[in-house]
Amino acid sequence: MRSAPDGCDVLVVGSGAAGLSTALTAAALGLDVVLCEHADVLGGTSALSGGEVWIPLNRQNGGGASDSHAEALDYLRAAVGPGLEIPRAEAFVRHAAEALAFLEDHSEVEYEALPHVVDYRSGAPGAKDGVRTLGALPFDGRKLGRHFASIRAPLATGTIFGGMAIGREDFPHLYNVTRSPRSFVHVARMLARHTRDRLTGHARGTRMVMGNALVGRLVCSLLERRVPMLLGCKVTRLEVEDGRVTGATLAVDGGTRRIASRRAVVLASGSFSGSAAMRQRHFAHVRAGRSHLTPLPTTNDGSGLDLALACGGVLDDTIAEPAAWAPMSAVPLGGRGAGVFPHFGDRAKPGVIVVGPDGRRFVNEASDYHDFLRAMLAAAARDGRRDAEAFVVTAHGPLRKYGLGRVPAFPGRIGPFLRNGYLLHGRTVAELAARMGVDADALERTVRRFNEHAVRGEDPDFGKGGTHYQRAAGDAAVQPNPCVAPLDEGPWYAIKMLPGDIGTMLGVRVDAESRVLRADGTPIAGLHAVGTVASSLMRGTYPAAGVMLGPALTFGYLTARAIAGTTVTAQPPA
Repeated sequence: MRSAPDGCDVLVVGSGAAGLSTALTAAALGLDVVLCEHADVLGGTSALSGGEVWIPLNRQNGGGASDSHAEALDYLRAAVGPGLEIPRAEAFVRHAAEALAFLEDHSEVEYEALPHVVDYRSGAPGAKDGVRTLGALPFDGRKLGRHFASIRAPLATGTIFGGMAIGREDFPHLYNVTRSPRSFVHVARMLARHTRDRLTGHARGTRMVMGNALVGRLVCSLLERRVPMLLGCKVTRLEVEDGRVTGATLAVDGGTRRIASRRAVVLASGSFSGSAAMRQRHFAHVRAGRSHLTPLPTTNDGSGLDLALACGGVLDDTIAEPAAWAPMSAVPLGGRGAGVFPHFGDRAKPGVIVVGPDGRRFVNEASDYHDFLRAMLAAAARDGRRDAEAFVVTAHGPLRKYGLGRVPAFPGRIGPFLRNGYLLHGRTVAELAARMGVDADALERTVRRFNEHAVRGEDPDFGKGGTHYQRAAGDAAVQPNPCVAPLDEGPWYAIKMLPGDIGTMLGVRVDAESRVLRADGTPIAGLHAVGTVASSLMRGTYPAAGVMLGPALTFGYLTARAIAGTTVTAQPPA
């Protein structure tokens, strides 16, 4: 993965889903491709992600039988708002299913329907339930051979037993391992395979899931096509001749080398929230001195943005938010510092509330993570607080049934999290309040008022469980409201959450072919940007699971097609 020719048709900078999709499509269309990656591992943020893609009219759900172009565009107009770039949106909706089908037909990529995952704005025109979001199937990392070690490992907070990855299909079995023979067998097989992996020298389990599986599948397919992938190579300058980008200079092994691109350079180097300086510059709450946690690696440093700007590109600063927000908690990892855990679904469960440092609720806990964090930040600014922390609070029953943050449900152990201070505990609500550092009377009043209405499944203050999306994230066995139940029996528990992100949305302006645009709207010849280097199609909103990876795969595909020309046909692997 360190040798490559000095020239190629397409030079792809970055190895997340967008870059891998671009490289694979271009290679399948017969172009010579070189991919370079700043980090020493492949996968970028995509390897750390849930791996879902939002793909209207996908064939997994019958294409046009369950969806339509008009409905998908109506939903984007309603969810994104008047800032939606119609040409890019139309290109995405028209070609997303085609792009995924191409990748599945010409690579190891494989997705399945997720019938319980609904569009987040479930009451908006064109919204669909369980149709557009798809999940990546697990992948056997042993197919990668020695290159398995070159894939970025998933977050430490998302694995157990020293690197055993947990996928969405595994959680029900883990919850029911002591109650279901089928679940017991499933978990036993997971453990047996993981044990074998570790005993045979792997640093982690080779069963790859979610975003890690997507990356593994794409990399495996690029290896089959013998596409050179250069690791630890940072692009320091784009070469420009007569107004056209013609290649790049790379820093590698203490020196430099130049790779010429006969057709185009595609920037796919990811977001910038791994850079403290970039967060300070672009995140208002960080500039105000408030905390921010990110699971993104430090190599997500915004260098792709700098390259595009140096060639005349411009940032699209008209979007609603610069990043996809999510509440995060810091998980102590012993001698390895602290990991970061994103709170996606625990807030929506029955018997769970969230309070601010004043001990009072301030938001519908079952809101999607992006909007939830916007409410966290707004509450901190409104109250003039130095930081924007909040606490997710529950009682013993819900904790053991659903888990909370990184704390697992039964039969997982909670003791280690009590001892390291991640999980706060109190025999009474007042004792918990003292551990949290909030007013005990206020927290007791909050719990008491919530419980008064929760016995009937109601939340008159914030409407928790009021939409189909929210109810789908709750517990269907709890009725009449899957998101609401009393916190009625202690002991009591809480986890502190802080602002965080799962990737940035602020990027350079591009057109429907992902060509980087100058301030006057003209494209820079030979330069494209995909993924989070490009301005988000969602314009700083987050209307569904998979709205980052879906466009990443799609525009990677479309960019390669545009570079190759529409008359080029796909070639089989060599």
